[in-house]
Amino acid sequence: MFKRTGQLGVLALMAIVALLLGSGAATAAPRNDLSPHPDPSTAPSARPAAGPEAKAAAGSRPVSGKNPQAGPTFTQASGVWQVNTSMAVLRNTVTDADGDKSTLSFEVWTLDADGKPKDRVKLTDDNPYGVLVSDFVASGKTASVTVDTGRLKPGVTYVFRTSAFDGSLYETSWSPWAKFKIRNRVVDIKLPAPKQDEPTLDQDAFQQPQKIAQPVETSDHGVAVRPGTQGRNGRAGSSCADILKRADGQICWRIVPDDGKRAPKKRSKTSAASPDLVDWCDDNPAGSYIKRYEACINLGVVAEAVKVIDNKPVTLYAKWNVQQQYQLSNNTGDIREKMSLVPTDPVDPFFAVTLDVDFKCLVFCTSGSGSPEWDGLRLWLPGDLHTAEGTTSHTWEGGKEEGERSPFINLEPTITQTRETGNQEKRSWMAVEAAIRCDTLSKPQPGCVFPGYTPTWTFNTKKFPVAAAHAWLIKSKLPNHPGSREHGKPMFFLPKPKPDDTTGRDPDDNRKVICPSGWARKNGHPETTPVKDGDVPSCDEFAFAASYNSGGMPTSDGGLNQVSSGDQCLQTYGTRIGADDWHLYDDERKPAPTFTEVCGRSAMSNWMNTQSMQSFASTFSQKYRLLNYDKYWVSTPGFEHCDATVATVRCTVPKP
Repeated sequence: MFKRTGQLGVLALMAIVALLLGSGAATAAPRNDLSPHPDPSTAPSARPAAGPEAKAAAGSRPVSGKNPQAGPTFTQASGVWQVNTSMAVLRNTVTDADGDKSTLSFEVWTLDADGKPKDRVKLTDDNPYGVLVSDFVASGKTASVTVDTGRLKPGVTYVFRTSAFDGSLYETSWSPWAKFKIRNRVVDIKLPAPKQDEPTLDQDAFQQPQKIAQPVETSDHGVAVRPGTQGRNGRAGSSCADILKRADGQICWRIVPDDGKRAPKKRSKTSAASPDLVDWCDDNPAGSYIKRYEACINLGVVAEAVKVIDNKPVTLYAKWNVQQQYQLSNNTGDIREKMSLVPTDPVDPFFAVTLDVDFKCLVFCTSGSGSPEWDGLRLWLPGDLHTAEGTTSHTWEGGKEEGERSPFINLEPTITQTRETGNQEKRSWMAVEAAIRCDTLSKPQPGCVFPGYTPTWTFNTKKFPVAAAHAWLIKSKLPNHPGSREHGKPMFFLPKPKPDDTTGRDPDDNRKVICPSGWARKNGHPETTPVKDGDVPSCDEFAFAASYNSGGMPTSDGGLNQVSSGDQCLQTYGTRIGADDWHLYDDERKPAPTFTEVCGRSAMSNWMNTQSMQSFASTFSQKYRLLNYDKYWVSTPGFEHCDATVATVRCTVPKP
């Protein structure tokens, strides 16, 4: 019997046999059988991909099984094998009455509108028939082949059949047809071409004010009266001057917090001596807000005057909207503070009122020398509506050496209400969520931030559409939603350890788990498209390697989504279909994503991958002084209309 040889050997043997044995149905294929449209009814020996028959051979012919199968997972629906990868595995049994080992040749055909075989699919370049040939297997065993990537298309139904060859003789007919369907894509995000000259984004433009809880307030009565006393028919908690009598009643006073629900009254500037520290304060509704380096605290204080007339208390009010502005620095330990006192709804409080302000920095900081600078008097006569604004500064006491981090610094201003009667009342407050953190860890230069603010890293979708699409898909579709503000699932920053740090996890170690060296070139989808000359395939992981959300981050080190290999992540790739037609596809060579994965791995252009994150440190992590486990959001503009709740994620991102 003939033994299997390489393809060149097979072709040479075919030529020799044709010369020695002459023409015959079993010796050579008709010319039309070399086309992609042969007659399906021709005998297997007309396409001798497994080798030529031996004309004088004796013995029984091998026979294909009657139940050809396609997989994985080798399951059927309505008589059609459901294949969950474009690299289909085709198999069938083969028997030989002589006990000889045999091969199977596998032909795959497309179907016409009537469900009949139409065109033969070229499955290989190794022979002129495009037919895959299995290895020799023992009689009664199953022979199989795996179709290479790119030969079969997602969502298409095919049929295949087999013919047996024992090295000398072909079976005289084909096996029954078996119908199979390649799984369809479940991710198809159409993207515009990358705009390579698009400028770097200004991340500041994407940082919106974040609302925080209103300050916690405490009252501290002055020493001139007994705290919480009240006179005859006075009000509990008021400061009443026992010796003060006017007309037929007694006057009691107290200063109380406003509920902060009303928008603050606009300030009327009296001069240019007190410029704003935070230019967005007056653009926000009532309440308190912070950004990474700025805060705007809005609250109100009310002076109550209770006059008892005919044994009935009558209460009159005078109210001030209080606005605090704080400005911190990325490159110094300076803390600048400004307070505006804006009277509103004035009612005659019987006496002139003075509001004294003590700008207090509790611990770990030093207030500026000298008195605060004030624009406008802090004395209000009945009916006054003028604004008073005071500015001062504080300084973090640390920051002399690299590697420092301050405990939280709280600012607790105090307003003292003084009336011409001599009785006083104090009120202090603290915006707990506006606590300040200073450090020399994120950068050698000292700087301070509001760590309660969660900044947003925004992808440059116009320049790096595939990278942005990958991030959007993972944060929007997977159940852990890494970095998604909409789902309340922030990213947690993992900094690269300092040279002398032996305890911190290196983000590169996370990257090696998800994207081993050379993975994209060796195992990434072969249709991954470069962006420019010299570009190569690259592996992009999401969540970022420099985060506790990374699939490579061990649970023992605080990791939130540990996997043992990037093979467990949702697999995608970026490819160009036309000049301005790019796509992010799920990798159809793999089983369809279940969308229960906790990480994503994508093959894409190296330029797209690396450049999309090139400015992360300079324009984000260092700029906003992120420290270990700091939270941040990930934003992907352009995908707002895409629906990640559907079973099949299809979306078109419009051209910019």
